[in-house]
Amino acid sequence: MRVRTLLCAALTAAVAACAKADRKPPQAVRPNWLHEVPYIAQSILEDTTGTPEAQHAVLLSPAPIDSVAAFYRTRLPLQGWRIMSDVSDTIHVSLYLERGGLPLWIQIDAQGPQSRISFMAAGGAGRPAPAPAPH
Repeated sequence: MRVRTLLCAALTAAVAACAKADRKPPQAVRPNWLHEVPYIAQSILEDTTGTPEAQHAVLLSPAPIDSVAAFYRTRLPLQGWRIMSDVSDTIHVSLYLERGGLPLWIQIDAQGPQSRISFMAAGGAGRPAPAPAPH
């Protein structure tokens, strides 16, 4: 009986040690630099990636490119964003904005009657210097 108890205790300890070894340290939660950027109604979030220093999100919107661009040109300045660059043609709009020294790039591409919207926001402790808008 005692041998059985010792074997059970040893097996329990071994299982606990293996379970502990398999545990991975929790990942650091990355900041959501885009949490205050409004999304157009009925947009679908296609992708989001990021690091502690920057975040990227891509949406597909049912709205045409000119409506999407007008929405962001109007709404974001009301939230304290300053438009630093606004370049557009019939199939692409590139906006670069800043708020409190933090950069935000918005790329809007026509996708037929819809639009694909790409957001890139940066923050981080060091507040990196603004870089040229991505192409």
